[in-house]
Amino acid sequence: MRILAIDTAAATGSVALIDGEELIGEYLLNIRATHSERLLPALIRILQDGGWTGSDIEGVAAATGPGSFTGLRIGVATAKALAYTWQKPLIGVTVLEGLAFQVGFAAQWVCTMVDARHGEVYGRLYKMSGLPEPAGDYWAGPVEEFLKQVLDAAAGPICFCGDGAAVYWDRVLEAAGDRAVRPASNSMQLRASSIALLGRQKLLAGESHDPLTLAPMYLRLSEAERRLKARCSEGCR
Repeated sequence: MRILAIDTAAATGSVALIDGEELIGEYLLNIRATHSERLLPALIRILQDGGWTGSDIEGVAAATGPGSFTGLRIGVATAKALAYTWQKPLIGVTVLEGLAFQVGFAAQWVCTMVDARHGEVYGRLYKMSGLPEPAGDYWAGPVEEFLKQVLDAAAGPICFCGDGAAVYWDRVLEAAGDRAVRPASNSMQLRASSIALLGRQKLLAGESHDPLTLAPMYLRLSEAERRLKARCSEGCR
């Protein structure tokens, strides 16, 4: 099954092509240019380099979040447009599940963390048994509170991954000590190839999303919305 995957959840964006379980190509960039500037050129280039057209694609996968509000809107909207135009099945994969799948070889327990800034993370704990199995609810809040919940729920070594784990690694070590497993640096950030491979498995299992209704997963209000809500709670003028 030939899958095109898109990830624009963080500053490090990527696109990938897979044919079955074989990676055909992947472009990953961690640069200042916005996703609106680089996503379409990356898609055009990877399709050209792979020698594929829309008719060759058998499914489209997209990272749905949590992550950058603007980045997610760009990536998900692009994936929806391609799937609708090409009349191909669409699958959304959460960033947290994609990260767990990406490092599932490292430990039986995987804690995925996305930096939400100001000492907070988006996160979830997974137990690895083939595909990631959620072992707790989604989290959006202070990193220390999340780590305490994770350490109470899991037994033995835990692989911590995601840009949130990288940013707050000192706090991870302080809380988890020698239970903390850190993957190689290139596995800390989500790759579109992981979204493609996990998306393929979901599509083969009969899962799919409607291109007209798939939406990013944010877990909380944007900073602008939270500021507005705070001002309104004090009395909007």
